[in-house]
Amino acid sequence: MHSALTAPVLETIDGLACARFDPPANTAVRGSVVAVHGLTRQKRDFDYLGAALAAQGWQFYAFDAPGRGESLRLPPEEYHLTRYAEIFAELLKKHFTAPVHWIGTSMGGLIALEMLAQDMAPALASLTLVDITHKPHPAACARIADYVVENLPVLPSVEMLEDILKVNLPLGNVSDAVWHHYALHQLRKADGGYIFHFDPKIARLAAPALRAGIDITAGAQKIRCPAALVAGGKSDLCTPAEITDIQDIVPDIALHICADAGHIPALADRETQEFIAGFISRAAG
Repeated sequence: MHSALTAPVLETIDGLACARFDPPANTAVRGSVVAVHGLTRQKRDFDYLGAALAAQGWQFYAFDAPGRGESLRLPPEEYHLTRYAEIFAELLKKHFTAPVHWIGTSMGGLIALEMLAQDMAPALASLTLVDITHKPHPAACARIADYVVENLPVLPSVEMLEDILKVNLPLGNVSDAVWHHYALHQLRKADGGYIFHFDPKIARLAAPALRAGIDITAGAQKIRCPAALVAGGKSDLCTPAEITDIQDIVPDIALHICADAGHIPALADRETQEFIAGFISRAAG
């Protein structure tokens, strides 16, 4: 079961493409939620969650990170966490007058931790990490590095990507519609088939960084807002060991396990959406 899917408003803010979900007309806006996706993903991964939160009065913004979707492309040497953190910190300071509730899936969570580590971020109203911690599992990082390559294939159909995702992106027990949605927005039509939406040059720095291992403990230590972790019960990136690590640093972190999901949970099921909505509501007071 997942929330009804409604189309977002698509816009671009300072070079970053955004899928915006507005609360119902004549509804008081409770605050702003900003969501950022994983390494090779894109903003439309949040459509189900965005629609659900907007229905409860939250102004929801899901962004394409630089080099993904319709967002600006960067020189290859700038595709790294610190540069992303600079860009998003500037976005928050310039366009959001009040602290936002940040939801970060995988890389999107690391961007928030990097902003905190570098003292870039304005105050956050809350932080929800989706299947990521300050020190993700090294073997899983190496696994991801193996498929982050510059020589990307042309796929003959969206359905072929759906089959690939069911192996490499375990979303959990979701409907065929959710699988199709996750695949469809990951591709662009091209001569001879479909190509991925992102700049393949992101691999030049991402792959070696993943193999070297990621440790943003300094960012986790600077979390001052309410924090939550949504983890896949079958994830190899955010295993019980990684969950224990962040609980040692942030003892009161709220935890929700998507039992059937790996890396990454789809955030399309009612239980997960209710957990995130409840957490954000409590954080907002």
